[in-house]
Amino acid sequence: MVVNQGTRKLTVDAKKCTGCRMCEQACTFFHEGEFNPRRARIKVLVRAREGINAPLVCTQCKKCISVCNRDALAWDEKVGIVRVDAEKCNACGLCIKACEQGAIFLDPISNIVNICDLCDGDPQCAKWCFEKVLTSEPS
Repeated sequence: MVVNQGTRKLTVDAKKCTGCRMCEQACTFFHEGEFNPRRARIKVLVRAREGINAPLVCTQCKKCISVCNRDALAWDEKVGIVRVDAEKCNACGLCIKACEQGAIFLDPISNIVNICDLCDGDPQCAKWCFEKVLTSEPS
């Protein structure tokens, strides 16, 4: 899967994923200053019985923007991402339900939705993915 996002392109090769979840740790440390995967903007789907580990990350399809009735989501042309306005978000969950990728998450502490923002153009998940499941390059 390739996610084209403005200045960066994030590529996901889920077959390589070992389920280490380092991407979640890098994400939350960059955004929240703590290691707490429950707050990550990327999640690793783990199905141990089937041997499946797969990162769930926003493809920036923009469907969530159209369902938000509070105008809390907006497209950032410069970076090529969906931005969340925390002041407007009421955690109703409409965007979460609309996301076909299952890649929008409710932050359990702030009670605001988290959507991958490519770390403002410098995706930390790709930098810390030692198996190269996640890679980033200029668009």
